[in-house]
Amino acid sequence: MQDIIRSTKELNHEFAVQLCLAAINHANTFPANIAVVVLTPAGIELSAVRMNQAPLHAVNIARKKAYTAASFHVPSQSWQDKLKHKPDTMSALLREDNFTYLGGGIPVVIENEIVAAIGVSGATEAQDIECAEMAITTLLNSLFLSK
Repeated sequence: MQDIIRSTKELNHEFAVQLCLAAINHANTFPANIAVVVLTPAGIELSAVRMNQAPLHAVNIARKKAYTAASFHVPSQSWQDKLKHKPDTMSALLREDNFTYLGGGIPVVIENEIVAAIGVSGATEAQDIECAEMAITTLLNSLFLSK
């Protein structure tokens, strides 16, 4: 039976909320107003936070970034290079509701397994990526320092 049933791990909601808060804390250093969405590896929302002054579209864009990272197990920005010379594939993927090649969506990997994906939107693309990366680093540091 074990060969046909796969057990998956996912981040719990408390750490998902901590990821959002860590990204927002980092955005405050720019300062920037962002939205952050954390999804399970299956694309189910664990947490979402929009700073008061973040663009209204930021939550949906952050969700797309996280969904893309969860779906393909790579940062959303990696699709920019992958699709650079494939306009037909890019056009087809951009018609998908939950796909984006904008940077700021990153899989969260713990013990070589994707346990979540984070998406950040509302600042510049580079700042969105930085906020997502800083949130993951903060989470991983808190996990390994507490052991």
